[in-house]
Amino acid sequence: MRFLLRFHCFLLLGAAGGLTLLVGLRGYASLAQQVRHPRLGGIFFGLHRDVVPAALTPGRYQQLRLALSIALLLALAGLWWSGRGRQSLAVAVALQLGKRVRHWWEALWRPVWQLDPAERALAATLLAVVVLARFYYAGYYPLSLDEIASYDYFVLPGAAVTASYYSFPNNHILANLLVGLVHGLLPGASPTLALRLLPTLSGVLTLPIVYALMLRYLRFGVATLGLGLYWLSPLGVYYAVAGRGYAWAMVAALGGLFATAELLRPGTRRTTRQLAWAVFGLSGVLGLYAVPTHLYALLGLGVALLLQAARAPARVRCIKLRQLALATLGVALVSTVLYAPVEAVSGWAALLANPYVARHEWPEFQFGIGPWLVGTATELLGQRGLSAAVYCLVLWLAPVALCWGRVPQPTRRLGWVLWLQVGLWLPVVLGQRVYPPARTLLLVLLAFFLLVAILGQAAWTSGPGVVKSVGALIYKLRLLVLLVVLGAYGGYRLHREQTIIQQLTRQQQELRQVYAWLRSQPLRRIWVEPRAYALCWHHYALSAGQRPLPLVVPYDALTASPGAAGEVEVLKPGQYEAAARRPARYRSAGVLVVPVSPTEHVIKD
Repeated sequence: MRFLLRFHCFLLLGAAGGLTLLVGLRGYASLAQQVRHPRLGGIFFGLHRDVVPAALTPGRYQQLRLALSIALLLALAGLWWSGRGRQSLAVAVALQLGKRVRHWWEALWRPVWQLDPAERALAATLLAVVVLARFYYAGYYPLSLDEIASYDYFVLPGAAVTASYYSFPNNHILANLLVGLVHGLLPGASPTLALRLLPTLSGVLTLPIVYALMLRYLRFGVATLGLGLYWLSPLGVYYAVAGRGYAWAMVAALGGLFATAELLRPGTRRTTRQLAWAVFGLSGVLGLYAVPTHLYALLGLGVALLLQAARAPARVRCIKLRQLALATLGVALVSTVLYAPVEAVSGWAALLANPYVARHEWPEFQFGIGPWLVGTATELLGQRGLSAAVYCLVLWLAPVALCWGRVPQPTRRLGWVLWLQVGLWLPVVLGQRVYPPARTLLLVLLAFFLLVAILGQAAWTSGPGVVKSVGALIYKLRLLVLLVVLGAYGGYRLHREQTIIQQLTRQQQELRQVYAWLRSQPLRRIWVEPRAYALCWHHYALSAGQRPLPLVVPYDALTASPGAAGEVEVLKPGQYEAAARRPARYRSAGVLVVPVSPTEHVIKD
């Protein structure tokens, strides 16, 4: 318990100390100017018309500084109290964990060295293909609007704005702070490099570690199949490199998953359990700071630990419950401190105004939940209708296999944790009455594929004799079978994505051509109906250090009356027949530029 207390006090010290330094270096007037007067006006706020204004006042800013100072003092007091009569925190941690670092490192790779040469060759081939796919996506997949908005409105204004301004859901704070770090260290780096460098490198470096850890609980075929299916899924590849918070949330979720699996394993040594609790706490804090919806993953892991504690003898039960309560309290406290600048500058109302966590009225939610579930399953697994049916089938069959199948005990324990990830988020969403996007369910997708592989193992080892005899033959060809399955799945899913990448690339090329034409024209005002075009063109100007174009989104303008000469309207071809009849100033496959009519109102979406 003392170790847990010291560790979370150390996390609190880092969070409060870092934010105190950040807030202390940024004066109220400078920060208020950034958050109250965004440089793009209507286009910025147009992402959500009902956005809550910044709540920043001089009094709230002083209260923030005071609260961070109090948190800093509490962390120091907690470290002093928990270390009374003992060595300092640094010495204690070094003595407790330093002795076993080499042992843990060797134990991590032991399952890999125990594979036969052919299995190691297949594993190396899979990892190489995944690495190539991620580098390809990082370099060639065009920046999304979310990445552009994150870079322009939360990275470029500075770390203080990044840590405090949350006017709409593009501010994944941890990710944007790290992008700002790259931007500061490499000032000449392109936005693509700044956004995607660190998530890509961290994902690639953790690939072999995740594979080695998974081999501690699953057989080679099961681990390779489950991880391979996830790693070769378009959603898994893209969000492992995108400059958003999901890459970091997934790394944190994997850390929490393996820490939970270690805590569920009976007979672990004290220092091993301490390290597992430390990883659990750190992953919880980093995951929540990366993406608030990491709470779904944390909930499943916490329920698994709670159920284990409930089944333990009375004395052990009390210890486990106290440890879980302290870890939960520590994660909640440190996360609250990290989000304190958001509360002071933007207000909790701004954070809760996020449409992805906005509560829907029951009649509306009841009508839309079915299509949303089918659409989410389709986005995760790729086949409409069939995906939802397969998901429900795996959710139903997994407990049967884990209870009565011939599954090794380590696999069984991990399987129950995975099943909670696959099933628990759904009743939570129903209780919240929200529609979280599919990208918030990456750990659910990984858990699903691993359960599919575990189900295959259970069916193979529990079937009748004729199946076993056939299974023995296929087992000898398991490497070929795995190669064919992963190659077919990954090739099919990633090949289908090439059409999307090509479309997005052509669209970006066209938008850059239109942007160059608009810059060459003496235009007084440019009305842009597709707001996405305006965001991209403003991003081009910022990236090139050019003066922004006079862009106005009609939906966001206070008035949309016809203007004087020198004003044009940008539309999609064929979107409005009336506008299409005007003489075109510029026309391409995706963009139509026409002069503003002196008699017609500017068209609003």
